[in-house]
Amino acid sequence: MSDTTGIRGRRDLLKLLGTAGVAGLAGCGGGGGSGGGDGSTSAGTTTSMEATTMPDVQGQYVSASSVDAQSLNWLTIADSTSGSYITATLDGTWAVKPNREIFPLWADYETDDGRVYEIQLRENLEWGAGYGQMTAEDWVYMIKNVFQAQPNWSGYPNSGDWFRVNPESGEREPIPVEQTGTRTFEIRLFEVDPAFPFKPVLWRQQCIPKGILEKYVPNKDTEGLKQDEELNTLAYTGNLGPYTYETWERSARYTITRNEDYYLTEVDAVPERFRNAPYFSQSTTRVIKEESTRLGALESGEVDAAGIPPDKATRFENLSNVDVNVTPQPFVRNIVYNMRANGWTPFRSKTVRQALAFAVDKETIVENILRGYGQVAQTMQPRWSDWYDDSRVTEFGVGDRYGPEKTRSRLESALSDTEYAYDGDRLVNGAGEQVTLSIYYDSGQPTEGTMAEFIAREFDENAGIAVQPQAVSSSTFQSNYVQTSAPDGADPEWTAGTFNGGPRDVATSAEPWDMSVNLQFNTYPFTPASSKGFFEQRGGINYYGYYPDEDIGALYEEATATTDESRRRELFGEAFGLISEEQPFSFLAMPSSVTGYATDVQGYDQKFNAGWDSQTWYFR
Repeated sequence: MSDTTGIRGRRDLLKLLGTAGVAGLAGCGGGGGSGGGDGSTSAGTTTSMEATTMPDVQGQYVSASSVDAQSLNWLTIADSTSGSYITATLDGTWAVKPNREIFPLWADYETDDGRVYEIQLRENLEWGAGYGQMTAEDWVYMIKNVFQAQPNWSGYPNSGDWFRVNPESGEREPIPVEQTGTRTFEIRLFEVDPAFPFKPVLWRQQCIPKGILEKYVPNKDTEGLKQDEELNTLAYTGNLGPYTYETWERSARYTITRNEDYYLTEVDAVPERFRNAPYFSQSTTRVIKEESTRLGALESGEVDAAGIPPDKATRFENLSNVDVNVTPQPFVRNIVYNMRANGWTPFRSKTVRQALAFAVDKETIVENILRGYGQVAQTMQPRWSDWYDDSRVTEFGVGDRYGPEKTRSRLESALSDTEYAYDGDRLVNGAGEQVTLSIYYDSGQPTEGTMAEFIAREFDENAGIAVQPQAVSSSTFQSNYVQTSAPDGADPEWTAGTFNGGPRDVATSAEPWDMSVNLQFNTYPFTPASSKGFFEQRGGINYYGYYPDEDIGALYEEATATTDESRRRELFGEAFGLISEEQPFSFLAMPSSVTGYATDVQGYDQKFNAGWDSQTWYFR
């Protein structure tokens, strides 16, 4: 989630789902994630240390989080809080600097044509728990038997990244992967994709030893894989990350210790500041659900970092012991509609969703609720990205595209062939009862609660729909409302994993719901095609049951395969225009990420993806 902790802004930046309100080592969470918005910072904020200034290894870095991780088994997660816990112990293939330059970690790559990529692993990578050297065999076995397994028995949410849809047959085809040496393997794309190294499919991609996976692959043992002790205690991480797992007290704290054998300290041709990384002896994430307690801990110096809600930013800017850092971040705040069988059926209609988009004043959300720390959102990209095309985006919820008359006239027309109609200013069902919907928000986020209350008033006043805000913890929402599956005994036509268990009339969440604002979606400004799964019927993260009217995925694929930069911009512009028109969810805002750091914490920056080098942060 964008609500991250521990080592922040690394692999969690690539995760699909975000929630608000946490900070960690490399970025923040007050607005949700590492990076989005213009941002400024107080005078004490520093940039990365100079190579000539090698700090001492010292101290325990403590960050505060409003939510806990879901799991330490990265095959089963899609949230960035869990991702941040795991990434502290597993670096992954490579990082991407804010200037979009590749920084090799475990691996580097070569390509002559942008279609065939050879991945080269470093030779000093060692698994823990006796699994020996990391090899290409580990990678190829994992990709073919887990990522590309059909059906997706492991529930891996990003499995769709390892397939392409055949344009003639419409069938999914696995991307060919082949081992070419002890430490090299080859990925042969079907189409040229010059942006491939920047996609989450490989950017910071992690791996699991073949020796663990082969215990579960033959029998497709889903439960065994989920419960594996070595995966759930990160026992296999060896020298592969800056820190080593120590303890996890659920809903309380997560503690990791400096890895004395960190492989990157022995690598040539890296900046000097990596030579003795990391510089904290220990790092702890404290789970503090109550906002006032969390902020009090930051103010008193009990924690070194915490996300700051927008309405509290001024207070912390005036403190001498805290520096406030505001950065761009990739997560968009939406009203997500449940279009599955246990949601409100009219959400399935594009014209209904469009009508409801007239009901909520987005500028009030940004200016009054986010206190100016953010921008109005209209589609699946921030306005500051290279792929946003104003001329194609359909705007809602601003200016003359907002208000009660505009909402009700469109909603009345959209529902004309259903049981729903207006009785005065109220929208009623066939029994004459006012339509009443639920909207869920994170119980640990008062700002989110304020937003839910505002949306409820707007729906009542502008659409005649009664909305009941419901507070729920982030972990409960993910387990009871986001995870979807078919009933026992049912045999769904297809399944796309934990978060999309099959067709929307068959697979549902454990509990019914109508709307939510407690998960933000990653827009992937570096590689926008990475959000394709949000807009596909069989997308791995489509827990809300959206079936697109237009083939948005095909536009993504065509844009990905072209080497002509202007043509790629045109295609992405068309895709984001269609997304804004279809309103798969109601886009509200791109919050900025607001984090408070103790003044002795050094090394962070104010750029998007500034946490790529968080293992080099230190205490002054």
